Amino acid sequence: MNLTHKKNSIFQNIHWYLTKAAPKFPKLKYGLLLTVTMSLILLVATSGVPTLIVWGLQEQLAFPQFAGFILSICVGLGCLVAGQAVYKTWMTWENANLRMQLSVDDGEGFLNSPFEESIDTAVQKQRARSSKLGYEDDDSGVALLWPSFVDFSATLISVGVIAGLTLRIQWWSPIVIVTLTLLAGTLLVKFDRGQEKFRTSLANINFMQKYLYKEAFRLGAGKDIRLYHLRQQYHQKIAALSQQMLAVQRQLDREKIKAVWVVCLIDSVQLILLYVPLVIQVSSHHLSLPAFTFFFTLLGTLSNLVRKGATEFSQMIVANENLSVGRDYLDYAAQFITSDSEQHQPQNKAQVEKIEFRNVSYHYPNHDQKIIDDVSFVIHKNTAVALVGLNGAGKSTLVALLMGLLKPTSGTILINDQPSETFDYHDYLGLFAPVFQESATFADTLENNITFGKTATPAMEAAIRQSGLWKDVQDLPAGLQTNLTQYVDDQGMSLSGGQSQKLMLARALYQKRPVLILDEPTAALDALAESELYQHYHDLSKGTISIFISHRLASTQFADIVFFVQNGRIADAGTHQDLMKANPAYAALYHAQSQYYQEGDGADATE
Repeated sequence: MNLTHKKNSIFQNIHWYLTKAAPKFPKLKYGLLLTVTMSLILLVATSGVPTLIVWGLQEQLAFPQFAGFILSICVGLGCLVAGQAVYKTWMTWENANLRMQLSVDDGEGFLNSPFEESIDTAVQKQRARSSKLGYEDDDSGVALLWPSFVDFSATLISVGVIAGLTLRIQWWSPIVIVTLTLLAGTLLVKFDRGQEKFRTSLANINFMQKYLYKEAFRLGAGKDIRLYHLRQQYHQKIAALSQQMLAVQRQLDREKIKAVWVVCLIDSVQLILLYVPLVIQVSSHHLSLPAFTFFFTLLGTLSNLVRKGATEFSQMIVANENLSVGRDYLDYAAQFITSDSEQHQPQNKAQVEKIEFRNVSYHYPNHDQKIIDDVSFVIHKNTAVALVGLNGAGKSTLVALLMGLLKPTSGTILINDQPSETFDYHDYLGLFAPVFQESATFADTLENNITFGKTATPAMEAAIRQSGLWKDVQDLPAGLQTNLTQYVDDQGMSLSGGQSQKLMLARALYQKRPVLILDEPTAALDALAESELYQHYHDLSKGTISIFISHRLASTQFADIVFFVQNGRIADAGTHQDLMKANPAYAALYHAQSQYYQEGDGADATE
């Protein structure tokens, strides 16, 4: 995947935001109209109340009626302010809900994207950066763009109204207001853009911190951390990253303080330029006392609006840039997201009569070294294949290519003489039932770990019996409804290594897919147990294409054909007996391992 950064305008990102919000959060779009309306009412009312009080005192109005009138206005203002606060809180939570929905879209797109991209470190870093700047943090991207746009629009209109009203003081008053307001906003944007390098550093530090935290609390790492006393090492690394983050954050804070001082200075200059003519006019009786009160209060409001508007403007610009980064991954992931009505169920009823690799090569993105180099072979239905070789020979990569998890750099993979890339992606994945060395056990019931939520059928019980798991199920108090792992249920069951292998086999058999793949699922077993388990797998795989992958040779005696893999190539192919006679490297490897397949004194195995 080539993720290129695209700079979007504020209006392009606002349109994108409202489009994303429309399906589930349509009321967010009314935020602009409501905020502008309430802000203008509050602006006029807060300036008008003191003016009315001064006017009433000058006119010596009857106190009871005048007091009641002023009190009614104040109560109305209080209700409006309370309503504005409630609406802003509601909008904040709706915005947060939208951010959570975008995180869901991120996850769905990631899980549906090609596997090859999910393991690419560059993609992982880009996704982490897009997430953090786009929609994860409370002070960037989606969290700020729409709220700051709404608030800035309301502030800008309010400043425009004040600028128009101040024509009564001096003709050049609006020019001063607009010029100095724009100057403050421009300087803040310049400050924020100068901080981009700091934000990039923070994103990189955050990526490393997340990795360390994830590893530190991963259950699988718990034993090593304790037995090898790695706690101090983790602590030092995390502390060092925290110090780096603190140093960068301090630099950011210093820049923000400078920005605040500049805005305050501009604000002071603006007030001097506006207040002095106002005082001169009232002193020379060119302005009445109530009018003076109105403009004096209005200009005091202007001071707050300028600071507020400059901050909102800079937030909006930075949020827009951050959201553009967030969209780098989200827009890419969108192509893999489908609605519930479009969810595709794999059609795996078709039989696989033939698998062919034709001059297939592969190297990982950003690496030139070939992992698989010009591999060609043909496998027909009802064939058991053993794919063997030392660790790192390329066996698992070959299988990942076959299953469509990786795409060949060159060459073609054909299923029933049809190029694999012409299949529907989900249909193609539905041809394979894999059992991996490390398969996922989910925090759910044992039944759902096999059926993945589908209705239980006699086929499920048959798969459990065939896998050898039935006796274990009968021994459980809750049977198939037993919760696995303790992530969700404190009383959940943890499976042994052997039980896990049976569960994974039951899962694969239940799918009834035409190609059964076992990718080093027995690595944790001793060699004799592995040999017995491969015999069991072989007996269950009749009528399918079955592929057994291992760096040990326990599976070869049960295979119709053996592919001996060395350095990313098929070094030799044939039956076990053929390779023992014709390939010295294969024979030497088998003899080196054969003693472990003997029960008793460990004497050398015969052919």
